[in-house]
Amino acid sequence: MIQIPVTPEEFKAKAAQLAEQQGIEITGNQGTIEKMGVKASYLYEDGLLTITILDKPFLLSEAMCEKQLRAWL
Repeated sequence: MIQIPVTPEEFKAKAAQLAEQQGIEITGNQGTIEKMGVKASYLYEDGLLTITILDKPFLLSEAMCEKQLRAWL
């Protein structure tokens, strides 16, 4: 699980950046995202963005998935 403190403005900017650069659409404060076989849920609440890996390819570790997500954020 990844937890990142962000302001509402930062959250909107990061969502726009992910859509533009990675093709990952974040709509609303809660939902799921998927790319390259990795599926994750996200929740933005009270200044904290929480991302949880739900499914991933067998050969990828959860740590590797989280590392890439952090790099994009």
